[in-house]
Amino acid sequence: MKRLLPNLRATLPVKMAGWFVFFWLTVCVLNKVWPLPPLYPDGPATVVVSRDGEILRSFGDRQGVHRYNVTLTDVDPFYIQALLNYEDRWFYWHPGFNPVSVVRAAWQWASNGYVVSGGSTLTMQVARLIDPHARSIAGKLKQLWRALQLEWYYSKDEILTFYLNLAPFGGNIAGVEAASRRYFNTSAGHLTKNEAALLVVLPQKPSLYRPDRYPDTARAMRNKVLDRLHDSGLLGDQATAYLTQEAVELKRSDNTTLAPLLSRMLRAQYPDRHVIQTTLDGVIQQRVARLLEKVKRQLPAHSSAAVLVVDNQTANVLAYQGSVDFQDNSRFAHVDMIQAVRSPGSTLKPFIYGMAIDRGIIHTESLLSDIPTRFSDYKPQNLNERFQGAVSASDALKQSLNIPLIQVFHALTPAVFEQDLRQAGVQLQHQQANLTVGLGGTGTNLQTLAEMYRSLASEGKYSALNMVSDHQPAADPDKTLLSAESSWMMFHTLSAISAPDRVVPRVRREVAWKTGTSYGYRDFWSVGVSADYTVAVWVGRPDSSPVVGYLGATQAAPIMFDVFDQLPEDNRRVNQPVTVKRQLICWPGGRAKAVTEAASCAYQKYAYTRNGLTPPTLESHGDFVVTDSWPEALRVWQQHKGRMSQELSEPSSSDQKQPEAGIRIMSVNHGQHYYLSQIDAIPLKSNKKPSEVFWYVNHQPFSGSLLNLTHYQGEVTLTACQGAQCDKRVILVHR
Repeated sequence: MKRLLPNLRATLPVKMAGWFVFFWLTVCVLNKVWPLPPLYPDGPATVVVSRDGEILRSFGDRQGVHRYNVTLTDVDPFYIQALLNYEDRWFYWHPGFNPVSVVRAAWQWASNGYVVSGGSTLTMQVARLIDPHARSIAGKLKQLWRALQLEWYYSKDEILTFYLNLAPFGGNIAGVEAASRRYFNTSAGHLTKNEAALLVVLPQKPSLYRPDRYPDTARAMRNKVLDRLHDSGLLGDQATAYLTQEAVELKRSDNTTLAPLLSRMLRAQYPDRHVIQTTLDGVIQQRVARLLEKVKRQLPAHSSAAVLVVDNQTANVLAYQGSVDFQDNSRFAHVDMIQAVRSPGSTLKPFIYGMAIDRGIIHTESLLSDIPTRFSDYKPQNLNERFQGAVSASDALKQSLNIPLIQVFHALTPAVFEQDLRQAGVQLQHQQANLTVGLGGTGTNLQTLAEMYRSLASEGKYSALNMVSDHQPAADPDKTLLSAESSWMMFHTLSAISAPDRVVPRVRREVAWKTGTSYGYRDFWSVGVSADYTVAVWVGRPDSSPVVGYLGATQAAPIMFDVFDQLPEDNRRVNQPVTVKRQLICWPGGRAKAVTEAASCAYQKYAYTRNGLTPPTLESHGDFVVTDSWPEALRVWQQHKGRMSQELSEPSSSDQKQPEAGIRIMSVNHGQHYYLSQIDAIPLKSNKKPSEVFWYVNHQPFSGSLLNLTHYQGEVTLTACQGAQCDKRVILVHR
């Protein structure tokens, strides 16, 4: 015996090492032959959520099962404690199966001839969920092998997390988070003790214990869990008695789908994600959705609307409403009009003017020529088919005049405009850049316009929008759409435009805004930017059929301002750069008064300039005037019209320029009633010159100055527009 012990001591480590190597090789071979199947064999069930975790939309896996994947830290600790106590109290100590439980289950099966208890650990239950098997000895052995594989590859916490996300909870619901929201309208991190106890036992027989179908059975099984916890010392006598007396209370959510089109797009972009957390603000998204429910009632048949709200500081999207009503197929609800490429109308004008300022072509009060002009084979027209003659760049932008814009665009050149856009990261869709691009002869979408207008409150810096919270692209300082100076000038100019006639806003804020109407009345745009937010709105028909008589100013702009009313107050300001100088300039030459001879300074204006640069006035076709004289074509036109002295008046030299009053309808009051037995016609008057005003009756163009009421009955909408500014009144006509 004494001789044997030294030999045993010498050979035992070698034998143990040999057995370990044999075991390791055996496991490796078996893993190759029977590898662990995918944890989600039917693909992920994707949940798209807001930035604060609110479900926007849920997508089932290939079998239609919905789940909301979470981690251990997302789940209420009492639920975890109750689960381990009730299902597998030795979970953190066994190797994947509990030998005592397996022997007991085998003995009961042999003694009774049928399965009495399964003896499955949580690891074995996960094994069955990822690789279902028959209820047989072969199936049980397969389950044991899968459990060993899980323990081989994953930690205990990872396996427990798999169970939390894979366990069935009735119907097409899997995972504790999806079940918590389905039955109790709360997250798994905020369960009550009764709710937690019910969800512990529900996966045992989810079809029979469902609280929405069998509340009495569900209550009995819940109380069984509570009694087990009491016996284990996890619940006191008083708590157990109180909890077991409670009924099963379900709190169903309204299952409202928010941002469905964004969710669809993100799921296509991230097909392997279980949870996609967006940057959307759940409260703002709900407000926008409710607002468009009201807008829908006012839109003509087959029309839709889209709204995008952006946080300027972070470029995060706060609300994304791609159609007016996702449930209304008659309005092409499945078409995402935020991504749809359409003609932008006049919405590109501020960036053409801004780039021209950056190139030293104009300043804000440069003299432009709103006269009939042909640029090669292109002859633009203003929307109202009228001409104003001499007009400043800022007034031309505020009134959205087409001919002065093309005059500046011609001097800038479409090639330079397109080059600057591409360097910033903006890609318009057209075959070849030409002058028509300035008036909407190109393609873009609402998202791109929001990105561009955001730059006006961001010192001209351009950035792609963020829609996923964990995907925040680094800002590229080289991507600038406009300089800090010209972006502020555009913001300052556009914020001077009067808002549409509407109820006093909930929050007063400075909003720079621009509208656009595409050729043929197919698309109606309004994009506004405050210090903190950008709001972009599209209205129209997704099938591109026209809505004659509509305008961006009358349809999209009111929605845009209503959306602004749903947003918190701005905390920032758009500050004027120190390099923006206010200079006294002279017309017709356009240069600073200090360098202009008194005899040549017919009219004085205060202009915002970049570093004091005051370029001379442009001729209609793009050359600068040689001397401080009127552009030749403008001089001839104004002499012909007799306007050289009539329509040009010397502005005040006061440093404080008074804002121009917006257009107002003066002849009728909103909500006024008219009775045909007493009156059959009313005049149409505004506070502007009749020649400058465009009238619409029930959104159709109207050219007269007297409205015959005998042609109408009920509500009649009167709209007067001057450039981008409009005023609206609704009257009621009775027979």
